[in-house]
Amino acid sequence: MIDGKKIYFYRIKKGLTQKAACEGICSVSYLSKIENNSITASPEILQLLCERLDIETSHISEEFINNLKKEIYEWYQDIKYRNEEDVHRKFEELQTQMTHVDDLGLVNLFQIFSVRYFIYKNDLEKAKELLDKLTEVKKTYTTEMEFYIFQFTAHYEYLLDNHKSALYFYKKAYFLSSKLSIQDPDLIYQLANITGRLGYFSQSHFYAKTALEAFNAEANYAKSIDCHIILGVTYSRLKDFESAKSHYLVALNAATFNPALKIMLPNILHNMGHSYFQAEQYDEALSVLKESLRKKKGINTAITIGLIAHNYYMKDDVKEAKQWIRKGIKITGEENITAGYIRLKILEFKLLKLEQTEEYRKFIEEKAIPFLEKKQDRLLLIEMYEELAIYYSNKFSYKNANHYYEKLNQLYKESL
Repeated sequence: MIDGKKIYFYRIKKGLTQKAACEGICSVSYLSKIENNSITASPEILQLLCERLDIETSHISEEFINNLKKEIYEWYQDIKYRNEEDVHRKFEELQTQMTHVDDLGLVNLFQIFSVRYFIYKNDLEKAKELLDKLTEVKKTYTTEMEFYIFQFTAHYEYLLDNHKSALYFYKKAYFLSSKLSIQDPDLIYQLANITGRLGYFSQSHFYAKTALEAFNAEANYAKSIDCHIILGVTYSRLKDFESAKSHYLVALNAATFNPALKIMLPNILHNMGHSYFQAEQYDEALSVLKESLRKKKGINTAITIGLIAHNYYMKDDVKEAKQWIRKGIKITGEENITAGYIRLKILEFKLLKLEQTEEYRKFIEEKAIPFLEKKQDRLLLIEMYEELAIYYSNKFSYKNANHYYEKLNQLYKESL
């Protein structure tokens, strides 16, 4: 069936204006009414438009369309649950089948899920290219398609460290999921994760609890562990360390006794160690963090090493703290700034009692803050703004101090 939306879709696909598409066939205003489905065009005009826009008018059975739609949804589930063996094979098969399809809804659906496929492949350039193409035909979206577009755009933004933008699109997807009565625990988990990263811990706690119930019902143990970790983090931030510990222990037991989930142990132990650190239980923290480090086997170790160094610093063990700082800086390198490197350098300044030096100010103001603002690392930014506010206050430079206190207040207001 040829309707107005299909005419619009193929006109945009060919890059034609309305005037170019309908010249010699009908008026621009008539075409506009066709595209908006406000009139039913004559079969002759529809035929001429289809020929100009290369729209295939041969009949494809409804059964074929329904079966293909089912396959596309099944492929999306493979992407979501990272079924490596099937994901790429099905993409190739579906791509071949789609060359014979001119059903607008199906074409859009395949393109939308292809965005998620390219994100899965970490081909963000291709994902962005598809997102831009889809924006051109947004007039043809159903509400369900909008839901997926918002969700995948959010995921794309998250991978680029655009956390505020990611949260904006995740929330738009969440609103539509309620409207469509779609139960998507993965979306709720992503909201728990992103709000936690931005420091909105009450929101993160709510989403993590909701997602945990859904993942438990599905027996999705890996995602359940992820939720327990987030709940451990949020309880720690809310100073309820016993509740935090209980969630970490559940995650720890689940990962320890399931061979497929042992890969999650280093992350669980790191976060548990951080909770002990926040509770000022430094010996317990060191024990757990060193176990995390052993299990990481040299992968993504800088933040854990920095936290170990900070524990020794809080215990006034200067010798150990210095050794761990040197070890961490050697791993991170001084060429490429990272959050882990910033924490190590700040700790080093404090260990050497250099917090009131010009070098300290320059490091935070000229290196740390520009990096963190670009990365939208809200939690570490709060710490750095506070450090500079204190620095300038101690120098009696109250105008500069107030500048950073205002930046602090703005970040705190965002979580209200």
